[in-house]
Amino acid sequence: MNSKLISLFSVILAVFFAGCADQPEENSAEPVLHAVTAEWTADGVVSDGEYAQKMILSGGIFEVHWKNDAEMLYMAIKGETDGWVAIGFEPEVWMKDADMIVGWVDDGEVSALDAYSTGNYGPHPPDTDLGGTDNLLEIGGSEKDGFTVIEFKRKMDTGDKFDKAFESGQTVSMIWGVSEFDDPEERHIEAGKGELAFQ
Repeated sequence: MNSKLISLFSVILAVFFAGCADQPEENSAEPVLHAVTAEWTADGVVSDGEYAQKMILSGGIFEVHWKNDAEMLYMAIKGETDGWVAIGFEPEVWMKDADMIVGWVDDGEVSALDAYSTGNYGPHPPDTDLGGTDNLLEIGGSEKDGFTVIEFKRKMDTGDKFDKAFESGQTVSMIWGVSEFDDPEERHIEAGKGELAFQ
């Protein structure tokens, strides 16, 4: 009788752990695909059907939503913070040479920087301070319920040497960070990395 119970218990455990193995990890950087059914609007709200792909990182501390065509990239970055949120594309070492977007909302006013990290741990001054150009064509944002959302639009290839040139079908490395402060000179409190695939 005991051996039957032990065998049954072992089978139940095996089925349970097999099911767990099939579940995506909370921190996995696997993109989720969506059908694009809504028009993109820089309003600081990630609407159903507005983006083709999304990733949820660090258990929901950071999200990135995006879609692209051959010419334009549309993106939303969302962080569990009342401070700034940032994404960086294709760093060489740590943060160095990352093409960055840093955005925040202060008393309802949305700000976003087209920036570039000049060192392994920053700083990341605006492209315009380095002789480049601001290539954010539209921005929007919101700060609600402990989350900050920044939406932006830029060309896939801006022609600016401080922006990475993207192509459809390309996979690029990315880094992200969130801060408890609106001041982009303040350090992040959470950060991570991942990969984005452009369609």
